[in-house]
Amino acid sequence: MAHGAAGKDQDIVLKGGLVVDGTGGAPFPGNLLIRAGRIQRLSPRPIRTTGIVIDCAGKVIAPGFIDAHSHLDWHIPIKGHDELKYPFLAQGITTVVAGNCGASAAGFREHSIWRAQAESNLLRNGLLKIEWDSVGDYFARVASAGASHNLALLVGHGSTRASIRGNVASPLHPYETKELLWLLENSMDQGARGVSLGLQYEPGLFASPDELKEVALLVKRKGKILSVHLRALSALAPGYPLRPFGEPHNVAALREVLDLARRTGVRLQVSHLIFVGSRTWRTADAVLGHIDKAIADGVDVRFDTYPFHCGAAMISVMLSPWFIAKGPAAYEDAASLRRQKKEIQRVERLLGFGPSDIQVTDTLDSDLADYNGKFLHEIARVRRMNPVEALMDISRRSHGRARVLCHRYSNDRIVETLMRHPAALFMTDAWVERTGVQNPSAFGAFPRLLQVARDRQLLPLEEAVRKMTGATAERFGLVGRGLLKEGFPADVTVFDWENVRDNTTTGETSAAPSGIDYVFVNGQKVIGAGRKEHPLNAGVPLT
Repeated sequence: MAHGAAGKDQDIVLKGGLVVDGTGGAPFPGNLLIRAGRIQRLSPRPIRTTGIVIDCAGKVIAPGFIDAHSHLDWHIPIKGHDELKYPFLAQGITTVVAGNCGASAAGFREHSIWRAQAESNLLRNGLLKIEWDSVGDYFARVASAGASHNLALLVGHGSTRASIRGNVASPLHPYETKELLWLLENSMDQGARGVSLGLQYEPGLFASPDELKEVALLVKRKGKILSVHLRALSALAPGYPLRPFGEPHNVAALREVLDLARRTGVRLQVSHLIFVGSRTWRTADAVLGHIDKAIADGVDVRFDTYPFHCGAAMISVMLSPWFIAKGPAAYEDAASLRRQKKEIQRVERLLGFGPSDIQVTDTLDSDLADYNGKFLHEIARVRRMNPVEALMDISRRSHGRARVLCHRYSNDRIVETLMRHPAALFMTDAWVERTGVQNPSAFGAFPRLLQVARDRQLLPLEEAVRKMTGATAERFGLVGRGLLKEGFPADVTVFDWENVRDNTTTGETSAAPSGIDYVFVNGQKVIGAGRKEHPLNAGVPLT
């Protein structure tokens, strides 16, 4: 219960809650005073105030949650449109680490003739007008416009590379590699926390081993972090020869980046560790075994995870690199189409994942808009095609950019194993779409992580909170964030440990969570009694 009228600079006392400070230490009953945007006092003793008092009896007072793998760099600079950002605050998230999967909203070559390709990805929403190139100018825009969240940024290798020479498949020339490294270094000097790679997406999938080594050595020299979307997240993937009895492709892809980290000494963050297709699930123990072995060998590697079995992608994720490299002409070449269709069908048989597991959220084609939200097998039935033909047709019409939600990414046992792992951090890997079916992770990932930790007794409260606050802040060097500590900025989430839960379902993927009661960003109350309370502009760039 709150007493008094809230003013922007008025003291706020969170009274009588269970303090979980983000360190992993034992919780304790206590009180927290917010003054001038910071944690002024944290004490088990009563705190007197003439300001506002919020009764937190029966609630947890925790640091604001930190999303270790976000894509909100493409949404935060948009003025207004709180509906794209609010669901993350409603989960208790106050800080995001964005610019992942090789795609960032800054770090471009100035006046690039390839600008359209550098900006073109599934994260674009038609609302963001990019009027900058550098990370510094991007941060200045965020600071002047007001941000919904505190924002830490990774510079996307793919975005920077595409601004130099587009998505051409041939190797970079030496002078292009020098420019790439210069731009990435400049971005890190301007505040980027490191570099992200998207090795399953163009143009990242075209990067040579030597190019990746040079990038990793640069990141190591700058004392930053390298975040990697692996070349394969399934046992069989289009980027590898289809040898069903060889090493699983996701294991090979993991070994590729672990070996890169061993050779260069770079700090490695493996993005969204998932296991696409039912026949990939059996590789989970091997994957974690490789990570454990690397850690034992001294490799600084961590990974991030979420509690859902689906995730967003572009429809081109189903296509082979050789097909993508041919460009639009491939869709008009009968021999290429036959080869690609056979490869997709073979992968489906061997992998347990195929077109029928793909839910199209936005076809990007007005003539096919009625199919938004449908699975490919449903679309195929109506259009009198088979699912592979439906996939190829929508991909052709959208130039490979149609937005989809891929299912059968994981199972409950894997989710629980990943959550418990000492190297795991928590994240959403999500954004809110303007149309079509939403990704449930954008609405319920952090409440569901808490819910699963509690209901299945996977993690004690203090460890679940640490993985989504203090551990993530430490990993990405977010000084002053992720902990409840006197003098730190007042990023605080108050939630009901006994009743916090995700309410999304397969049929309702955008339901609001329960049990997130109050959220403060830099001392400003943005969620009060579970409802939006203030304009979402309290966040700052973390440079």
